[in-house]
Amino acid sequence: QGGAMESRKMDSRDRTMEGGTAINFVRKPRRNAEDAVSDAKRQKVQGLRPVYISVGAVAQASGSAYMEVGGAKILCSIYGPRPDSKASHFSETGRVTCNVRFAPFSGGAGESEQKEKELPLLIKPALEPAVLLGKFPKSVVEIYILVLEEEGDVVSPAIMCASLALANAEIEMYDIVAASSVVQTSSGELQVDPSCHDRANQTGTIMAATMPSRGEMTQLSHVGEWEAAQLEMAMVLSMEACKKFHSLMRAALIDAAKSSLEKQKSVEK
Repeated sequence: QGGAMESRKMDSRDRTMEGGTAINFVRKPRRNAEDAVSDAKRQKVQGLRPVYISVGAVAQASGSAYMEVGGAKILCSIYGPRPDSKASHFSETGRVTCNVRFAPFSGGAGESEQKEKELPLLIKPALEPAVLLGKFPKSVVEIYILVLEEEGDVVSPAIMCASLALANAEIEMYDIVAASSVVQTSSGELQVDPSCHDRANQTGTIMAATMPSRGEMTQLSHVGEWEAAQLEMAMVLSMEACKKFHSLMRAALIDAAKSSLEKQKSVEK
């Protein structure tokens, strides 16, 4: 069963992205190469919480990723593509499933069960437009997300962690998906990549998931009352944050590929 989480050797390649169907819309220090795990350096990007990324750390998974954004800690495993037992007839396209679980110690404040039902409804639609579903007909790719620690926005980190894990699993995509949230506080200020404090004082929130390399948005959701000007500014801030996250994600995947190549060369010698 795809839920088992253990250490695994990574075999990742930075895939070339092509095509597109989405809506158009205007790191700890790196480990030794023999670990075959890529770490993006822990970074504090202006306006964003510190970011840490590690690619390929789950045993028996097709691909995996671990991501920290501030105090939010997410682990994602990918299984498949494998035959879709629920497919009643042949389909020219595959499908993606998403399962979210909160660790007992994650700090979900007793709301974990409800969030485990709601989060897949936000995460799956954000990722599907980026995946070339036609590459695995009558098959399914299963996404398992474990929230190890909840702090501030966890939906955006979960989307990005899952996208990294899909790339690590060598699932062909148009681009990796970056996501970011912006909240409007009670004082009317806009806060990008909100912390728990920001979310406690929010009057509205917006979350955008994008494929920055293609200039396309895969998911947009917002709650609360917004004035048109504030909503437009929040969308711009969210998309700019996505570009920053996307840069860190690409760097992590490139480092992973380099580590894998270094290990292969050492084995060949």
